[in-house]
Amino acid sequence: MSDAPAERARVYTKIAHEIMAFHATHAGTTFHVEELRRFVISRVPDIAPDSPGRILRLLRREGRLDYVVIDRRDSLYQFCSGDPF
Repeated sequence: MSDAPAERARVYTKIAHEIMAFHATHAGTTFHVEELRRFVISRVPDIAPDSPGRILRLLRREGRLDYVVIDRRDSLYQFCSGDPF
């Protein structure tokens, strides 16, 4: 995924709802970014492998969801309780 705003917006439109669906099924549990990537790419296969992580970070900046990094080296995350969705 290019970092150009138009490209980011296009990818966001395609996969943000998939990331939110992943969030809905993984709230309160730990997950690896690779799990998120596989989940999203299985539904939207024509995206760059790094796109789910980028859009996850964008959703966090927008305040649509929150997560903590449990283990950065292992890419282990956990969605925070009290997320708006």
